[in-house]
Amino acid sequence: MRAAATRVARLVPRGVRAPPSNRQPLAALRCATTNAPGAQDRRDILAASVPHVASLGWCDDALAAGARDLGLSAAAQGQVQNGAVDLVAFVAEEQRAELREAVDDAAGELAALEDWRDRLKLAIGKRLELSQPFHAHRAQAMGLMVTPVARDDGSIPPADPPPALEAWHQIVNELARATVVKGEPLDTAAWRLRRAAAGIAYALGEVRALTDDSADLGKSLHVASQVVDRFDTGGPDALKQGVQAGAHALASLGTAALSFLPGPAVGALPQLMTVFASRFTGGLEDVFEVGLKKALKALPEAPVPAPPGRAAAPSPPSVEPAAEEKPSK
Repeated sequence: MRAAATRVARLVPRGVRAPPSNRQPLAALRCATTNAPGAQDRRDILAASVPHVASLGWCDDALAAGARDLGLSAAAQGQVQNGAVDLVAFVAEEQRAELREAVDDAAGELAALEDWRDRLKLAIGKRLELSQPFHAHRAQAMGLMVTPVARDDGSIPPADPPPALEAWHQIVNELARATVVKGEPLDTAAWRLRRAAAGIAYALGEVRALTDDSADLGKSLHVASQVVDRFDTGGPDALKQGVQAGAHALASLGTAALSFLPGPAVGALPQLMTVFASRFTGGLEDVFEVGLKKALKALPEAPVPAPPGRAAAPSPPSVEPAAEEKPSK
């Protein structure tokens, strides 16, 4: 049992501390939404730490620097229970909100595009653009987001999925919402297809970005766009073709992208992928296709949203002119 706990502990990235054994660790983005005492203090520390990521990376040093900027002791970073994992999740949530605003601002441009796939490509481009300030540390962020956080006893809490899953769900919803236009007949099946296309294409763009040296992440957007084009008009066949295209693209990126992830951040992830691939006849392509299908099934059901755009400002209430007073006799 001790040996198993030791093996799990080795997978925990540096800069991430296991929470006390009598408390559940923070789930994805919970640090940004909890109403427990000290929640605002944690948010303040996280927000102050973000500017230090560019020079220090996603680590406890960035959190300590953020605490000092607020006039606190560096030890105050201990309020952020999952350390760097919570910092990445915080930025992911902030960028989701920024993406929503960017999509709303581009409502006219999106509506002018006849093909929903072109709208999706535009939205994915905006998402990648938002990630550019953190591109130098993208691999470290991805590693932290996909690595489970162990408890003090070495066990991995099954109730808390890696932060990447929840962040991906949120981004997928925003990207798919960008494809909706006013008056378009969009049924549930077509909406589900668009969410699948958004999820697979965006995930591929992120994986490609790990080794993207283009100034504007254009290579990553090109990969995502190629997969979006495979989704055609709709229906089960289009979904199947899109998943298979995504799996093929991931396999073509292969272990080069996986091996680019920093070892301390992801533990044995690349090695585990190689082991899994050896058990499938199609190698990595089969592994990724199974993974994509499971990820899509994990997407929570969501109703078809309203099209992007900002609500018109409410008209000011009309003021009746004051009645003229009659002079008293």
